[in-house]
Amino acid sequence: MKFPSFGAPHHSRRKIRYIDDALQKFLLIGLVLLETGLVAAGLTWVMFRHLTRIIEDNLYRVHLADAAPILSQLRNETLILLVLFGVANVAALVLVDFIWRRHAYSILRRFMHLVAKTRRLDFTADPETGDRHQLLDLAQAQRERDRTRLRLIREQMSRLEAAGAANNVQAMHDLLNTLDELLPKPTATSDLR
Repeated sequence: MKFPSFGAPHHSRRKIRYIDDALQKFLLIGLVLLETGLVAAGLTWVMFRHLTRIIEDNLYRVHLADAAPILSQLRNETLILLVLFGVANVAALVLVDFIWRRHAYSILRRFMHLVAKTRRLDFTADPETGDRHQLLDLAQAQRERDRTRLRLIREQMSRLEAAGAANNVQAMHDLLNTLDELLPKPTATSDLR
């Protein structure tokens, strides 16, 4: 009887990934839309009000010596608008950072739940989550492989007990070889511990 190999296939080996393309694309779109909305609504209204007032004050004044030059007035208003623009950008970054942290922590919480179940040797069925992520998919796939391997080990152990009760040495030897194939082999890193 040939048993399936339980080693991780090459495509599912762990790789260091610092970028979540799917999420960051939506966060970038959200940031651009948020910033555009803030700039369009707030700053356009402020600019219209302030610059209209400056221009009207300079169009209808009688004594030129009393008022500041229009260029310095426009410069002061532009500095105020740039500060408002900077505040809008910082607010957008804080909001995006909050959304990103919430998403990352939700994935880590579910992952740590799976790790804790594995640590307790609890291989019961894992609840389905609506939010899919590659890390969670890999963890659930590994747990499914472990679940299958443990089921096969239990079956072999019950056959080994039956062969031991029947005193069938050849069957016991074959079953022990099969069990040896099912058990994970030590890796170089686990030998160092």
